[in-house]
Amino acid sequence: MKYEKPPLAIEVADLVNLARLAMSRVDIQPLFWSFNYHRQRIFGNLLSIPYWSGSLPIFAYTKLPRNIQIRGYVGYTNIGLEKVFFTDSASDAKFLYGPVVEVESPPKLIASALSRRRGLRMKPIPVKARNLYSLLRVLLIMSDNTASPPIWHYEKRPNKHVLGVVAPFYEYYEASALPVFFYVELAEKPGPFIKYQAIDGKETLEYASNVSDMKHFYARVITVKQIPFLKLGKRADEKA
Repeated sequence: MKYEKPPLAIEVADLVNLARLAMSRVDIQPLFWSFNYHRQRIFGNLLSIPYWSGSLPIFAYTKLPRNIQIRGYVGYTNIGLEKVFFTDSASDAKFLYGPVVEVESPPKLIASALSRRRGLRMKPIPVKARNLYSLLRVLLIMSDNTASPPIWHYEKRPNKHVLGVVAPFYEYYEASALPVFFYVELAEKPGPFIKYQAIDGKETLEYASNVSDMKHFYARVITVKQIPFLKLGKRADEKA
């Protein structure tokens, strides 16, 4: 059955990046999965994006250190200061909360996703943008007051960083959504947020550590251990 197909597993850099990815909406509480797998503490969230003939399910996860005590909820905020923590209470209105389900073992679908060595077979259409401004313009038209897609960030090497957005173009021939991966390559490591504004005849952007000025648009940057949406070639000096 098609429903037995595993999701795409994407390992993010840490718990902060996972919370930044999953907890971007005030109207939806994300569910976090917690379980042991091959002697590792896996903590993740299941989400989906429009993709080709349907949706692409993604299990975004991180590996938690043994010294972190998991509790019933993840608390998160990015207003003024980005903070993520485990708690047994979900009553402080300053924070967003996501419940945690602790399972004895992962379902077969998720276990299969974590064990797969093969990457994403049907990749999106790659389109390299000229600059970061172009990437933010794409992201802006895909966003509203409740939701905004993430910018995926992968460090290929210390002086080469790939930042990209998966943009769906709906009802493309037989495809329900043609996925296009707009990306840029930068020498500088990005911050967790990109602060953007287009006003008074000019564009401005800068990296930010949190959300502080509501007059600006903020893009979330999610650092991942691998970038499944883009086939990365190797230069001659990298093969040596």
